[in-house]
Amino acid sequence: MKDYYIFQNSQLDADEKILRVVSGSEQRRLPVEEIAGLHLLTGYSLTSGVLELAAKYNFPIHAYSYNGAYRGTFFPPPVEPTASILVSQVVSHIDTERRMKIGRTIIDHAEAAMNALLEPLGLNLSTKAEGDTTDQLLLSEARIRKEYYALLDTALPPFWSIVTRQRHPPRRPADALLSFANGIIYAKMGGYIYRAGLDPRIGYLHGDQRARNPLALDLAEILKPSLSEGVLLNIASTGSESSLITEVEEGVYLNEAGRKTVIRFVEDTLQQSVRPTGYDREDKVLSWATAVPRKLHRALVIEDLPQFPVIPCTLSSHTMQILKNGRISVP
Repeated sequence: MKDYYIFQNSQLDADEKILRVVSGSEQRRLPVEEIAGLHLLTGYSLTSGVLELAAKYNFPIHAYSYNGAYRGTFFPPPVEPTASILVSQVVSHIDTERRMKIGRTIIDHAEAAMNALLEPLGLNLSTKAEGDTTDQLLLSEARIRKEYYALLDTALPPFWSIVTRQRHPPRRPADALLSFANGIIYAKMGGYIYRAGLDPRIGYLHGDQRARNPLALDLAEILKPSLSEGVLLNIASTGSESSLITEVEEGVYLNEAGRKTVIRFVEDTLQQSVRPTGYDREDKVLSWATAVPRKLHRALVIEDLPQFPVIPCTLSSHTMQILKNGRISVP
């Protein structure tokens, strides 16, 4: 199974086990058994039959704006719609102490993932997240991300430097790239969560009123270093610059070539084989990514803290050499 991305204005309809995508004079026929997720990256119309197929064959449909901003997802019913796991999620959410422990565990693994990306560059974070409430934890995590981005900037060429994240709208090419990549990861993680039998609306860190699916935002933090910042480093090492970016009056956006390039790097990374720290087996990044919500599911069932896989750096030695040759001094 794999994710499919639709870039052209399209009409979608369904015929038994086939999903038809019509773009102008072109028609694609997608066997529904092969669809892990469907990403609609431009204008589209779809029939009720498409939603019925998605519900029956359990694949989410993710919608994005013209500029690539993630807008939302149609989710099928959960794979495991049992009351017991939903109750466990709710109980662990409203129990302040339990929620803090799970939230801190997520952040600890996210920091480990950041350091896994930084370590081959000879860098590491100097502080750890602290706090007695989830808001304090998130503020602490934001300060760590500021340091993290500053460290990454020492390996990034000026065109792709992060400096300070600005999202609405993106002001720098790195903002546009990271925002789009993060949107793809949030969408994918939402699908992984549903397949694990969890409810993405019940999270532990991100505010319930500020996010549609806070659990997807929570768990995506563990994958962002390898699938967002890692993709940024990969693209920065290729020499591709203005050809991927479109400037508009209020900011910059990834053009279609840029979005396709990010998706290609994300999907290529998911197919790499790695062995997370503490694990004795090697598997595809995709398998470890889908294991993240399953680890949480198991922890909720046995009332323990989850131990998530941390993806090691997936950058090639060639990419590393290019980045190291362009390094500036660490501030």
